[in-house]
Amino acid sequence: MTPIPPDWQEILRTAHNDPIDAAHYTAVRARVLAEIESQRNPWRRLAWLSGVGAIAATVLLLLPMPRPELPPLPRVAAPGAAINLVAAAVPPQPKRVAQAKRPRPHREPLTIKLQTSDPNIVIYWIAD
Repeated sequence: MTPIPPDWQEILRTAHNDPIDAAHYTAVRARVLAEIESQRNPWRRLAWLSGVGAIAATVLLLLPMPRPELPPLPRVAAPGAAINLVAAAVPPQPKRVAQAKRPRPHREPLTIKLQTSDPNIVIYWIAD
């Protein structure tokens, strides 16, 4: 004869009634907290980096920039002397003589007719 199998529910209850070590709880807790921290950290880092970058850009824009020093302008004794000084500094430009343009011979404009697949649409292109 075959033995009668015991009640499966009873077997499962006895297996689940065994006490669980505290080390197992600690390991599971550490993994869960590490997973939560890894999912939360990138956004916090991004927010911090964005904030620090914005503050640094603002500080750089608000800092006074050093201006290059220009040599002092020469003193002019009289207004007429200033005109002579400017005239002496700028060399005279050679005069340009206007040349008359030769008239172009009259030509008929170039006309190109473009036909499309639609017989109602015809494009004329006129070029000089």
